[in-house]
Amino acid sequence: MSNTTNRLSLEGAARSEYAEYGPDLGVALASTDDELRIDHTQYVTLDRQFNDATTAERRAVLQTTYDRLKDRSNTLREREKQAVRAHAAGDLSSRQLLKTLLRNYQEAAALSEAFDTLEERSDRVSGSSLSVADQQDKLKMHRTQIRGQLWSSAYGNGAIEYISVETSESGYVLETLDEDYLREATRFDNRDTSTSTQFANLPEAYGHSDDLYPWAYDTGQSPSVSEYTTAQLYQIDISHEQGQLKAYLDGGTGDIHRELQTLVPEILPPVRQQEWQKDGLEIVVNKTAANGPRKVTVTNRETDEPVTATITISGFDVGETNADGSLWYVPPSGGYELTVERPTGSNVTVPVSNS
Repeated sequence: MSNTTNRLSLEGAARSEYAEYGPDLGVALASTDDELRIDHTQYVTLDRQFNDATTAERRAVLQTTYDRLKDRSNTLREREKQAVRAHAAGDLSSRQLLKTLLRNYQEAAALSEAFDTLEERSDRVSGSSLSVADQQDKLKMHRTQIRGQLWSSAYGNGAIEYISVETSESGYVLETLDEDYLREATRFDNRDTSTSTQFANLPEAYGHSDDLYPWAYDTGQSPSVSEYTTAQLYQIDISHEQGQLKAYLDGGTGDIHRELQTLVPEILPPVRQQEWQKDGLEIVVNKTAANGPRKVTVTNRETDEPVTATITISGFDVGETNADGSLWYVPPSGGYELTVERPTGSNVTVPVSNS
């Protein structure tokens, strides 16, 4: 892709739709229950056996607790994968999928705190050297900006009005607009821990990631790649002129497993424009690359004045035009109908292609 970052996409038939997410007690209760069970796993095991144990016994207790927390951490990915595939198959609603992702978001925070406590204990035991850095980095993949925004919305404090959810058997893509365009993508089929990493060293992984994101590397400020040895992942971080990119390169497949992008819509290069003149209105849709955010502008055809209107996509309300008659929105993955709803009650609908 030229003049912007490459973006991780799904393969195969995908389900794509908008979802609203507001205050939800269910996810809060589930997350609280998860935290209590993590506390039980960590503290009951440690506190009951630690104080009166010998040094060797303490090392064994620490290792046992570490293994339990690690197993618990691994369940987050499996829970996520099962929910995504159920959504793609039509067996789970978008709201239920988002609840699952938010449950992982909060549980990852609780697990991260538990690993910190475990490491502190380990540092005080002679001969114990538990390293939790890679486990902490794996948990960060569930603590993304989009999920943080959704979590705030679940408690009634968020700014997200809607989110685009796309799933397939192989993974998912979440997209939304706050002040920036936020995009989170995961490919489960791009993760293989059963084989050793194909990169001989970190510079080799760096060179490969350069091939995957050439524009970002060319325009970015000090791109970096760090290795999580036990997780067999390489984290790519790039700040560039259009925003920020964080991606996780899998050593086994040599492909991107997870990708997080924050982009400024106004400076993304336009790739195509569609225009309509209908019922006294001029409607213009400017499209950006990779089916990224689009801007619709509505003006009065005779006076060229901006028009205040509510914009709906195939019946879903995506917002109201600003003072200049424009609105940025996240488009669906396929073609759709865009409707301009004027305060007078008269509507104008136009067909928008996905090309």
